[in-house]
Amino acid sequence: MNHSKLNGLWMFIALVAGVTSLRAAEPEALVTIGKGTLPIILSSPHGGRTAIPDTPPRKGEGIQKFVAVRDDNTAELTEKLADAIEKQLGGRPYVVIARFERKFADPNRVAADAYEHPNAKTHYDAYHKAIKDAAAEVKAKWGRGLLLDIHGQAVTPDGIYRGTRDGKAVAELLKREGEAAVVGPKSLFGLLGAAGYPILPEKPPTGIGTEARYNGGYIVDAYGSHQGTAIDAIQMEFGGKLRAKDRLDKTAADVAKAVAEFSTKYLPRLGDATEKKTSK
Repeated sequence: MNHSKLNGLWMFIALVAGVTSLRAAEPEALVTIGKGTLPIILSSPHGGRTAIPDTPPRKGEGIQKFVAVRDDNTAELTEKLADAIEKQLGGRPYVVIARFERKFADPNRVAADAYEHPNAKTHYDAYHKAIKDAAAEVKAKWGRGLLLDIHGQAVTPDGIYRGTRDGKAVAELLKREGEAAVVGPKSLFGLLGAAGYPILPEKPPTGIGTEARYNGGYIVDAYGSHQGTAIDAIQMEFGGKLRAKDRLDKTAADVAKAVAEFSTKYLPRLGDATEKKTSK
């Protein structure tokens, strides 16, 4: 090969390498987006492990409840949960996972409290666009759906906290099916409780009660059915033992089984979207 051709080859390789590098810095590289075939959306905002390029960590000055630590293994749990749900129901949930570290941007906060550097805005916006798009598609195809926002907590290592903004984010589910769909034996948390998982807060004698410690953050508040989205949104806070690497498969399998049973009782079926289209 002559020198001019060799130089041309190296220029081509350098160009490809440059494009690859640019793509790595684009927001979609730091947000995993999975298209679904079920009226179920999984969100994981705090498990990211990647720094946002050319962006300093947040300082959190003047922000109440400022938190910058990672919810360890929640991204991995969400991935495994998506696979386990597919095995149970034969269809795949929509998936949105933040790969950027929480110390650079927090998708579970309003924009004013979520990031401090302009580079982080693009990634924050990409995360929320993915949820908005998924919610709109679920509503258009099935008429209604479920959003599970996956988090980690260190208060109760083997427990799962329920967060629905004290029932506000599941307003349509409550209206349609009653409180049993949220705290009853066939609710998602009722099924997990029957499987041996401590559920917090405990079910009160009547109603849903107050979710004092983890009642749901910005994501369930922004996309819950009380906002007219037709998406009932629930924050799930998993204890550290349930997120340990050697426990992830079991946790995902158990939650997927409960999601499948809940889905069969309370959500549209896998084929409903197709049936809706063909019936027009």
